[in-house]
Amino acid sequence: MRIGIDCRSLEGQKTGVGVYLSNLMQHIIKLADESIRFICYFENEIPSVFWLNDKRIEAKIIKLPVQNNLFWSSIRLPFELVEDRVDLFHSPSYTTPFFKLKKTIVTIHDISYAANPEWYPYKSDYFRRYYYHRSAKSADIILTGSEFSKNEIIKYYGIDEWKVKVIYYGLDKRFIDDMGSKASNSVLNKYGIFDDYILYVGNLHYRRNLERLIEAFLTLKTENKIFETLKLVIVGKDEGSLNKLLSLYSSRSDLIFTDYVEDEDIPELYRQAKCLALLSFYEGFGFPILESMASGTPSVVSDIEVFREIFKDNCLFVNPYDINEITQAIFNVLTNNELYRDLSVKGKTYASSFDWENTARKTLDQYLSCA
Repeated sequence: MRIGIDCRSLEGQKTGVGVYLSNLMQHIIKLADESIRFICYFENEIPSVFWLNDKRIEAKIIKLPVQNNLFWSSIRLPFELVEDRVDLFHSPSYTTPFFKLKKTIVTIHDISYAANPEWYPYKSDYFRRYYYHRSAKSADIILTGSEFSKNEIIKYYGIDEWKVKVIYYGLDKRFIDDMGSKASNSVLNKYGIFDDYILYVGNLHYRRNLERLIEAFLTLKTENKIFETLKLVIVGKDEGSLNKLLSLYSSRSDLIFTDYVEDEDIPELYRQAKCLALLSFYEGFGFPILESMASGTPSVVSDIEVFREIFKDNCLFVNPYDINEITQAIFNVLTNNELYRDLSVKGKTYASSFDWENTARKTLDQYLSCA
């Protein structure tokens, strides 16, 4: 059996899709039968990833004279799949080729574009919304990371329920807090962090509700002099939708915008944070919360359906529209030692139940049933 994988998300700076694919593949390789071969397709370069050295993997670059994602994935790639005698193609990120010449599985992490189109006003967003919908319709199987996302896919895309498979994502074990390890300030110093801090991790998009997080943080500091030196560290790339907000607060010394952070630095940022705050209006899973919990760092998160589903009672939930409630929740976590310990201990225990090997096994089962 020959399985083709779109691996472009592993090139350059790693995104959430890259985290998903990298962890998934390294565990699938361990589980797959020797008769299964994987062809991993790249656009510009083959990254230095250890599992790509496995003898069952062939890594290929499909280079175009001019970079064009649509032409690459929709027109050029399908003919490569035929030439390479691929039996099944897996796209880990929303889209499938326009010319469907092989059995296809697509992973749809969330459908924010369809559920909240007002957040995506640009012309390119209209096309992306159409393309995502078309891909969902044409795929043989859709994988997603939560029951919430499954129900959203069925609701907004009109997909038959049997076609959508929920497979929870796993936890990268490097986030598990080792109580014997000493905290290292070298990572914090690298990003100009010299005081206690609240942490945010994720791209800087409207749906992540950064404006209210910042307002709650500033309110917390104004009303409580004990937090005079507290910082809010915002880790993630600006997607262009918060330019006005960023320009308004860019001069404040207690707001630290790191932009993209090296993958190896993230665990230490979680471990030393006083708490994580993720107040999104809409998500499909919530990797930062899982990673923070595994690190022993409590999380203050928005009270939305998907977070309740995935994280149960292991976080402090707040109304993402209520700044006073957000402020009070962060205050409670930072000042109530019993609450802090309770969230830290049960969060670590719960997070350890999310296993990439289990995710890989269930995904491999879908490969075998679909091919």
